[in-house]
Amino acid sequence: MLGNDPSQAADELARWAENLERTAQKYQDLQGRMETLSVTESSADNRISVTVDANGVTTGITLAAATRGMDPAAVAAELMACTRRAQARLRNQVTDLVHDMVGDDGAGQAIVGQYAARFPDPEPVAPPAPAQPVYTPPATYAPPPAPAQPSHSTRKPDRDQTFTPDEPDEDDLYYRRKSWLE
Repeated sequence: MLGNDPSQAADELARWAENLERTAQKYQDLQGRMETLSVTESSADNRISVTVDANGVTTGITLAAATRGMDPAAVAAELMACTRRAQARLRNQVTDLVHDMVGDDGAGQAIVGQYAARFPDPEPVAPPAPAQPVYTPPATYAPPPAPAQPSHSTRKPDRDQTFTPDEPDEDDLYYRRKSWLE
């Protein structure tokens, strides 16, 4: 509160104005430093990288030649993951910069809060699902083993077993060479 002395009030007012001027200069310096920030994140295999500016906007994408054979959905997912990681790193850099340049005042905390709300930590990446097993048929067909013959004799014929003669007869030889449609 200002005192009754006018000269003391003028001194207090001058100090307050200087303090405001210093604070304004700090925030101008902070703004200048923030405008130069950019963050680049790359995929684990370095095939894909994304750069974001101080506002978290993507300003650059680099795709290595090895991405040509990749599934487009996998490329898109990795682009998004790189972007989210870059934005989260940007948030951390802005937080450090604000604390270093202006401290913990209300305006600085508001800036940090805005970046925290806009750029949360990226969700952990789930490992890729294992490939579905592929059925590979056997190279040659092996018929199942014949069922064991019962030890006791029955009067019913064995309908599951096919009998072929040991030697072919004349008709079999004739029709093997020709079609029955002739």
